Amino acid sequence: MAAELGSGESSLERGPGEARSAWATHAGLLLVQIAFASQAVEAKVAMLPRAEGGEEIFPEALAMMRMLGGALFFHLVALTRGTQGVAIGRGDHARIAGLSILGIAANQALFLFGLRWTSPFSVSLLGATIPVFAAALAVLFGKERRSWRTAIGLALALSGVLSLIGVGSLDRGSALVALNSLSYAAYVVLSRDVVLRVGALRTVAWLFTYGAIVFAPLGVSPLLAQVPALTPRGWGFVLYILALPTIAAYLINAWALARSSATLVTVYIYLQPILAGLLAWIQLGMGLSWRAAVAAVLILAGLGVVASRRP
Repeated sequence: MAAELGSGESSLERGPGEARSAWATHAGLLLVQIAFASQAVEAKVAMLPRAEGGEEIFPEALAMMRMLGGALFFHLVALTRGTQGVAIGRGDHARIAGLSILGIAANQALFLFGLRWTSPFSVSLLGATIPVFAAALAVLFGKERRSWRTAIGLALALSGVLSLIGVGSLDRGSALVALNSLSYAAYVVLSRDVVLRVGALRTVAWLFTYGAIVFAPLGVSPLLAQVPALTPRGWGFVLYILALPTIAAYLINAWALARSSATLVTVYIYLQPILAGLLAWIQLGMGLSWRAAVAAVLILAGLGVVASRRP
């Protein structure tokens, strides 16, 4: 693990402060993967019918609450940290509004609708394709050079995606989540310039804001209908999804990414489908199909090949 942190030193050769920092980075990356894995399971339970142990929360309402909650929180953090700085130009506001469709509105909607129709394991596994799709799109948009590793990694990942979605019998949930991963990968590739100019925190705050505005015609009505019907347990699910996977995971991820290497981050991404599968088995009694197992081998192999390239 020490080599993956980029220094080439073992933990024993470092000073106490550096060793503690390295362990904190590992703990942060692990917590992020736990948060994302639990998101797939807890959101699945929240949307299940009450007869099946769920809370019957509409995916549109849950997505709307996440966008509104994220916008409010990140604007407040930006204000309290004094990161407002120079006013954002109209051009950057327009770009962020466009990016909010890819990174927030479509991303949230496709994720939750897909999760309602497929398993948490499949959702987390398809999330591992985001770095692969991002690498391929970076080549397509001329931001990276072509490489055989990117091509092989993409071919493996796509084979896994097709295996999961199915050819004869379509898994529409997995198909929607695959589109969600592609949408978010496009956001990752296209947002870099704006983030560098505006700053990560302000960009995310406005992404959630514009995402909520774009999604409002689809989400406001279900949200207003949902709120009176929410039980204390239902509110617990909503608050958990807002607090850990939406807010805490972003903040911890940003902190940990600044202190780690791409290789280390990739290693921890491998944990997400494993954790989601374990949680789904414990909470929902969902096992792992052979089709999902084959897809996991192909997708994670593709991720490994792409992660080993030199961008």
